[in-house]
Amino acid sequence: MRNLILSSLVVFAGVTGAVADDTAYHSITGEDLAKHIEVLSSDAFLGRAPGGEGEEKTVSYLVDAFKKSGARGGVNGKYTQDVPLIEVTRDNDFSLSVTKAGQTKEFAAFDDFVTFDGNADGKGSIDGAKLIFAGYGITAPEYGWDDYKNADVEGAIVIVMRGEPSREGDDDYFMGRQLTPHYHQDKKYALAASHGAAGVILIHTQESAGWPWTLMQSGGAGATQSFLASTDKSELPDISIQMSEPATMALFDFAGVDYAAATAAANEQSGQLISLDAQAHTTYGGKVRRYVSHNVVAKIEGSEAPDECVIYTAHWDHVGVNKDVEGDQIFNGAVDNATGTAAMIELAEAYAMLPQPPRRSVYVVATTAEEKGLLGAKHLVREPLCAHKNIVAVLNMDTHFPFGSFDAMTIVGLDFSEIQDEFERAASRIGRVLQGDGNPEVGAFYRNDAHPFAEAGIPSIFAVGAPDMSKWSEDSPLAAKYGEYVTTKYHKPADEYDAETWDMAGIEEDTRVFFDAGLSLANSYRFPNWRYDLPFRELRDRMRAQ
Repeated sequence: MRNLILSSLVVFAGVTGAVADDTAYHSITGEDLAKHIEVLSSDAFLGRAPGGEGEEKTVSYLVDAFKKSGARGGVNGKYTQDVPLIEVTRDNDFSLSVTKAGQTKEFAAFDDFVTFDGNADGKGSIDGAKLIFAGYGITAPEYGWDDYKNADVEGAIVIVMRGEPSREGDDDYFMGRQLTPHYHQDKKYALAASHGAAGVILIHTQESAGWPWTLMQSGGAGATQSFLASTDKSELPDISIQMSEPATMALFDFAGVDYAAATAAANEQSGQLISLDAQAHTTYGGKVRRYVSHNVVAKIEGSEAPDECVIYTAHWDHVGVNKDVEGDQIFNGAVDNATGTAAMIELAEAYAMLPQPPRRSVYVVATTAEEKGLLGAKHLVREPLCAHKNIVAVLNMDTHFPFGSFDAMTIVGLDFSEIQDEFERAASRIGRVLQGDGNPEVGAFYRNDAHPFAEAGIPSIFAVGAPDMSKWSEDSPLAAKYGEYVTTKYHKPADEYDAETWDMAGIEEDTRVFFDAGLSLANSYRFPNWRYDLPFRELRDRMRAQ
C-alpha cells in the first residue's frame, strides 16, 4: 500500500507539474506581446539607440517589467549589467588616394569607400603605405588554406575580399554555401593586424555582403562605429576601409593589375599575394565618445543546480534617430527587435509563475548594442552570468514577423548543435517542422547575438518562425509581405507597429517554442554540444573537461 501511495504521489506530482508548466506556457499571448511591442517601438523611445534618452526609457521599461514579473535581478541582485562602450562618430574629413609613378588617383568618400577608424584613437593618417592584395585574407589550417603564407605585409594596407573561397555545387570546399567562422570581417581585420598590416581594404559586393553598397553609403555619412571599451587594440588595424567593387576595379586598373584574374586565382588557391606597386594615402577619424550602456537581466534561480544556467537573449537596441532623413526620422525597430525584446518580458513572467523553479537557473537578457556589432552579447561572454562550462545553452530571439501562424521554424545553422533536439520537439507540439536558413552564404549565423557565445564554444541557437520553404511560392501574398518588409521597412522609419495589420499568432508561437525548449533544458541533466567538427566543438569539449 505504501508503494502504491508513493507511486500515486509521483504520478500526481508529474501531472500537477505538467499542468503548471502548461499554464505558464499558455500565459504567453500575442495580446500581451503586442502591448509591449507597441510601447517599445513608439516614437517616445526614439528608436532605442544606446547611450541616450532612448536607452534610458528602454532600460527603465524593461527593469520595471522584469520586477513586475517576479523574476529577480540577474547581476548580483541588480537588473542591469554595465557595458562600457567607445563610439567614434566619423566626420566628413576623410580621404583616400593612390599614387604610382608620379600619377595620382583620388577616390570619392561614400561613393567609392567608407572609412572606419580601426582602433578608436580619433584622427589619424597613413601616408605612402604599400598596397597588397591578399585574396580572402584567411588562414584556415583545417582547410589547408593560408593567404598570408610567407607574406610580409608589415606597415601595408592589405586588400581582401569578403566571404571565403567557394566552388559552385561543391559542399566539400570549405563548407559549401554554409560559411565558416573565417568568413567574418572581424577575423580578417584581426588577422591582418597580427601580421603587422596598418590597414585593411575590404572589397564590398552585394553578393558577398548580402546588402547593396547604398546601405554602406547611408551608414557611412556621419555614421558611428562602436567598440567594447575592453577591446584589445592589438587585434585591430589602424584603419579599415570598405570599398565598392567598381572602385576597387578602378584601383586595380590604375595599378596595372587584372582584377578579374586576381580574384579568380585567389578563389582557387591561397597565398596569391599581389603587390599593386602603388602607394596609398588616407586620412581618417572623428569624435570619440565613451559611455556606459546596459544589458538588462532577469533571473529565475535554479532549485537544484543554480550554478548551471540556460540563457535567453534578445537585443533591445535599434538604430535611433537620423536627422539627415527627410520626413519621419525615428527608426522605431518594431519587428527588429521590439518583438524579441517583448518576448523576454513574457518569458520572465512565464518562468516566474511556475510553482517550482526549474532545477537549473534561467537568465532572461535584453542585450544592448547588437546593431553596433553584437557588443552586449560579446560583453556577456567576457563577463558571464555563470561560468562558461556551466552554461547549458543560449537561445536567441531576433526579428520575429507579424504575419500570422507559421508551419515551420528556421534554424540558422541547422544541425549545428544538440539544442536543436529540444526545438524540434517543442516546434512539433504546435505542428511546425524545422528547416535551415535558405541563404547561409549571407552569414546570418555569425551576425546575431548567439554567435559570440558560439565563438567561445558555448552551444547557442537562433531560431525564428517562418513559412515552410518546401511549399513556398514567390507569387504568394506572404512573399509580398516579406518583400515589402525587406525593401521598405528593414532599418527604416517604416518598421513600426500597426495594430490593424499585425497578426501576432506566429510571434506568440515562437515565444512558446522558446519557453518549452528552454524549460526542458533547464530541467534536464544534459549539456548539449556542437554536432559538427567546428572549432566550437573543440572549445566546448575542452571547457567541459575542466
